[in-house]
Amino acid sequence: MDTISLEPDVQAAAPMRTAGRPWYLTGAVWQRVLAAGSVLLAWWLLSQTFADGVVPSPLVTAERLWHIVQNEDFFSTVALTLGRVAAGMVVAVVAAVVLGIAMGRSRRIELFLDMFILVGRSIPGLVWALVAVMVVGLNNAAPVVAVFLTATPLVVLQIWESTKALDPELFNMAKVFGVGPVERLRRVLLPALVPSIVAGTKLGLALAWQVVVLSELFGLGAGVGYEINESFSNFDIAGVLAWTISFAAIMAVIEYGVIGQVQRYLVRWRPKTSAS
Repeated sequence: MDTISLEPDVQAAAPMRTAGRPWYLTGAVWQRVLAAGSVLLAWWLLSQTFADGVVPSPLVTAERLWHIVQNEDFFSTVALTLGRVAAGMVVAVVAAVVLGIAMGRSRRIELFLDMFILVGRSIPGLVWALVAVMVVGLNNAAPVVAVFLTATPLVVLQIWESTKALDPELFNMAKVFGVGPVERLRRVLLPALVPSIVAGTKLGLALAWQVVVLSELFGLGAGVGYEINESFSNFDIAGVLAWTISFAAIMAVIEYGVIGQVQRYLVRWRPKTSAS
């Protein structure tokens, strides 16, 4: 009599049990909680190593952060810095899409611009922040220019490489069906480049907020960078950490929440696989 093995059924049931768990009971969540706990523990041990409160503990920083959030100027300050980041990134992404597609589709344009893109992405954002403040002046345009100069080469590089990697048969097939250049751009090229545009935007955004904060720190009269500079001037390390953590957390929510949702909406036309 043949023996029937139950092992495949058990293996098949395991993913179902995992998929049926609430999100807060999944292994990925607990791994992230463990990672955050490790960082907090290391931070606490470091604060105990130095005397006289040179390194504030996580609890002291959290109390300082709570005091800052309760201040009525907190949200207006964050909104001002976010507005500067958003303005710079919008200009950078629009320019990067145009330049990246042009470089990916035209060999002449690629040879003309590739040196500028490769050199531009190697220049630190700190330099662009200094140059923007010195040339443009102490106004709202300075951080926008600094973000544009810092983020554009990174986003262009992503779109440029992805455009070159696209299958030419997609465009040939579109031509056979009589699709015009504008429709090919709107229905073939741009949808295929959405992941690259989003990935480049995330890379640029990671530097953009740092560049804006640096621009504000160098002399602008308001913003998160200005508040960090004020805390630094008063040797308020807890204040420096609190402002930095608060804005970094907001940018993380925007990157993983808002941009992630936008990406899923833009690629909603793609068929879902069993893995997803």
